[in-house]
Amino acid sequence: MKSMETEDTVTAAPQVVGIRELTAQVRQDVRRYTSGRIHNLTVIMTGTHVVLEGFCSSFHSYQLAQHAAMRAAEDFSVDNRIEVL
Repeated sequence: MKSMETEDTVTAAPQVVGIRELTAQVRQDVRRYTSGRIHNLTVIMTGTHVVLEGFCSSFHSYQLAQHAAMRAAEDFSVDNRIEVL
């Protein structure tokens, strides 16, 4: 049982107002979590999906981008079209 003194803090995602803000948030989060390893990154909102496009040199970067987008756009499906070269 946890004591009242030690509480887990959960960082809430910033509130996003519209599609443009959500697109910008996803792009920013993908760049931050991948340390800029996704080249020619494009984020497109289709109404029900977030589409990621670009290229990278490792599957690890591809996965980081996927998870960053899923976190930022939790109510949308993520279609990751990033190519690993």
